[in-house]
Amino acid sequence: MIKSSIEKMAFDIGYDIANSDDETQSNLLNGFSKGLANSMDSNSLNTQLCYIADKLDSKSEKILTELVEFIKLKNQ
Repeated sequence: MIKSSIEKMAFDIGYDIANSDDETQSNLLNGFSKGLANSMDSNSLNTQLCYIADKLDSKSEKILTELVEFIKLKNQ
């Protein structure tokens, strides 16, 4: 499979954005989420999320789990 330049640089882009401000970080997650939600029905989205979760390392799992807890607190 031929990879685009963005696919080749995804880790590096994410790492750089992690060292940016909260607005830039949330823009990355908002754009990623919107792209997934707009391009898939609910079954395909759940399948894709399963594939993504399977490939996360322990640091990513920890950060995302903590983010979910902050979202729950915000929405209470």
